[in-house]
Amino acid sequence: MKIWLIFKILIFHFYVLNIGLGNIVKALHMSILKAEFSSNNKLRHSDHVLISVHNELGSLPNTGNSASKISSFFLADSIFLQSPDTYCRGGNPYLTVSGRNVKWYADGAKTQLLYQGNTYAAPSLDKTITFYLTQTINGIESSVIPITIEIVEPYLVNVITTPASCGKSDGTLSITATGATARNPLKYSINNGPLQFSPVFTGLAAGTYTVMIRIANCYGTSTFKVSSPSSPTITSVTPVDPQCGRQDGSIAISATGGTGSLSFSLNGTDFQSASQFANLSGGNYTLTVKDQDQCKVTQSVSLKKTINLDVNQIHVTATTCGKPNGRISVNNVAGNGRITYSIDSIQYQPTNTFDNLKAGTYTISIQDETGCRVSKISEVGTSEKLDISNITTKPATCGMTDGQISIAVVSHNKVNYRLNNLNFQSDSSFFQLSRGSYNVSVSDDLGCIIEQIVKVAEQCENVIYLPDSFTPNHDGINEGWCIFFPFTSLQLESLTIFNRWGEIVFEDEFHTIKNGDSLWNGKYNGEPLSGIFTYTLKVLFASNQSYIYRGKIVIIR
Repeated sequence: MKIWLIFKILIFHFYVLNIGLGNIVKALHMSILKAEFSSNNKLRHSDHVLISVHNELGSLPNTGNSASKISSFFLADSIFLQSPDTYCRGGNPYLTVSGRNVKWYADGAKTQLLYQGNTYAAPSLDKTITFYLTQTINGIESSVIPITIEIVEPYLVNVITTPASCGKSDGTLSITATGATARNPLKYSINNGPLQFSPVFTGLAAGTYTVMIRIANCYGTSTFKVSSPSSPTITSVTPVDPQCGRQDGSIAISATGGTGSLSFSLNGTDFQSASQFANLSGGNYTLTVKDQDQCKVTQSVSLKKTINLDVNQIHVTATTCGKPNGRISVNNVAGNGRITYSIDSIQYQPTNTFDNLKAGTYTISIQDETGCRVSKISEVGTSEKLDISNITTKPATCGMTDGQISIAVVSHNKVNYRLNNLNFQSDSSFFQLSRGSYNVSVSDDLGCIIEQIVKVAEQCENVIYLPDSFTPNHDGINEGWCIFFPFTSLQLESLTIFNRWGEIVFEDEFHTIKNGDSLWNGKYNGEPLSGIFTYTLKVLFASNQSYIYRGKIVIIR
């Protein structure tokens, strides 16, 4: 808006009356002061005013103080702001004005001088402020000109989003913000797009958006998400492959989410409400789940193609010397993937041969990886028997070689005995044995040899003594929880101590301990404890045998 300011002739009368010229004025030449303002009333430029009064001699009269007063009135009008008039809160603006010998005051009464010069480095400004400026020319200081610097700050109050529909761009984002002024309204943009005055954005797809609020050159950003209704989600697919070339495969689908009821399809065209498909042959399928809004999710699944399991040959070897050394071999099997074999229909193995069989009838089961199974009956022939009727063992004492094996044989022939392929002996007992497994062999005059693996155990668990209480009261007796055993050392593999609430208060592992060593001082994080605690201790003996001890400890203070 432009404002044309025309100084009235009254200023001239004031001038004439003060100098007492009255009737001698011959001419008055006055130019019109024209000041153009922008819409925010900031002065853009100023034209000078020329007032001249001539007497009869054509000379300018001596006006004295009255001329100074009029000059100071017009001097102030040549001061205008050349730098911006709006800044962000907390900034330190450099303010520049026109004029000469400019003074900056904090108030209109000029009681506090802030700065002298055309460019004022203002302190940090937190609110809108007005400075009062004058200029001095030829020793005359003008009247004050107020210059207002507006301090702005955009502040985000709230953002409300409306979800987008499935697969559509119809979400909205509504912004509530403060900080606008009459001169500086708020503007908004999302994702660095064009600014707009409206705080509402429509036609948005689901996704994350960066919202920017701007006022003048001040702005702030924040990130918000436009969601969409929950689409169907396939949580699990349970395929069952068809067996033995049959069409008995199945696919079960578990799905959640979406709108309304869900329907299911194996080809994307034919949908059903049931989530399970049966009587399927091997092949590839594309599962599709959709909701009532036609939102879909797909997943691929494959069922293996299978053939019928076929066994072409089984070879049987009879026993000799009455020993369990018969054999059954299953050959030329056609099936699906990996084939496994069982002689008891419980434990399956990947090899097709069963050795060390006694004479008798066996049912051999063959199974492929699809679950197809077939069974065959085979007979292992008998032979004259050399039989160990009984073997007794005496366990070795922990870490010692005092174990024993005694063998009883039913035979009409002379027999001999040995351990671990050493020399045969006629004595059926073996002494001074340590813990371990031994291969017991018995031979007769017919050259038959029967062998059996016998284990000599070791009794170690009872050689460890762990007290069930101790008294860490600094009297020098039972200060720690100690371990006792009848040999030099053993290996502590792990120790864990728990309080009554099951919390771990002490742990230790992997080091050598000696007889009488203290395992725990009864403290947790340096603090003494008392009460009942449980422990789990695992030790490794010199024979490489591990044993786990569990029990309770009482700390008495």
